[in-house]
Order: sequence, then structure tokens, then C-alpha cells
Amino acid sequence: MKNQLLAIPLLAAAVLTAGCAASSASSTVSPAASASASAAPRDASAPAAGSGSASPCLSANLQASLGGGAGAGMSQDHTGLQLRNTGSSACTLYGYPGVSWVAGADGHQVGAAAVREPDASGGGQQAVTLAPGALASAPLDIVDAAAIPQAQCKPVPVRGLRIYPPGQRAALFISLPSAGDEYGECSLVTKEPTLIVGYVQPGVQPGGGGA
Repeated sequence: MKNQLLAIPLLAAAVLTAGCAASSASSTVSPAASASASAAPRDASAPAAGSGSASPCLSANLQASLGGGAGAGMSQDHTGLQLRNTGSSACTLYGYPGVSWVAGADGHQVGAAAVREPDASGGGQQAVTLAPGALASAPLDIVDAAAIPQAQCKPVPVRGLRIYPPGQRAALFISLPSAGDEYGECSLVTKEPTLIVGYVQPGVQPGGGGA
């Protein structure tokens, strides 16, 4: 099995090209990438918008992509989930986005949703106000399924990532398909997470890397 995201010796050069193209892919709220409303994560700790403050960012006014972060490592890719405000007015984001792999024409979820992980620096969550055109990002680690024992993981082809912006119940989609029978997501529940996401922060994830 090969990981189309990681720059390790086992990867083919063509996988890197496909991954880079995915980093600039725009998001859409498509039927194949959407799920039932009950499946959308909600952050009950999100602060309420006060008088005169910007409203929460709606999925319809956000564009999702991958970029930033430290880049490829030995067994995972350290990138960033970017959310750009495509609306005409400022809005706010607070908390953790929901992230999961999807597959098939129906966009069904494959594997477990991303595990939430706090900022290693110890900083707390803060509401991020986005002017029109501005972006925020959440650190996202994508683990190589090939690094997980085969008894725990049976990789299957995937279409990309389904994204729920914080507090929203409508999904966005980032196209990130598997190449042939190469890296996909585990079809079995694993002891270790294969997607790890942090909370949104202003701007691009530091490090200069990307998917």
C-alpha cells in the first residue's frame, strides 16, 4: 500500500503531484459529500455572537483547502485545513472543524472522524474574525494508513475529505482521491487515529509545507 500524501521513499512521484493539486481545490456543498444533519459535529462551547459583533461564518460563505504546516513526515502529513471567507461581510469562526474521509458516489464516510487535539503551545481557543477574502486554518495531521498494521487497517479508495466548519451542519468537500489501489482510508476501526485536527486560528498554519 502506498500513501499518496506522504513524501517517503515508498511513494510514487505522481502521488505528490495529485496531492499538491488538491491543496488548491475549492470546496463545494455537494450531495455526495454531505451527510445527515445528525452527523454534523457541534461545538457547544462556542461563544454567542454579541451585539455589534460579526455573525458566525456559514458553510455557504466558506471555501476549504489544504495548505501550510510542516509538510510530510515519516508516517503522516502535517498540513492545515484552511477556511476562506468568500462572503461579502465579516464573519467569525470558533472551535474545531469536523473532518472525515468519504468514498463512493454517495459520499459515505470511511473510517472514524478526525480526533480533536489542542494546540501544543498551550494556547486556548479564540474567536477568529474573517474579513471578506481572509482565511483561518486548523492544524491537520493525515496519518499514513500503510503505517498501521494490516490486521487493524484495510485501506480502501477515497474521494476526499468532508469538512464541517465549526458550528455548521452543512458540509464542504475537498477532492483528494486515492490513485488506483494506493493509499486510502482504513475500513476498520483502529486504535490510533488517522486524522487529527486542531481548532481554528488566524491565517495559514506556520511551517510552509502543504499537502
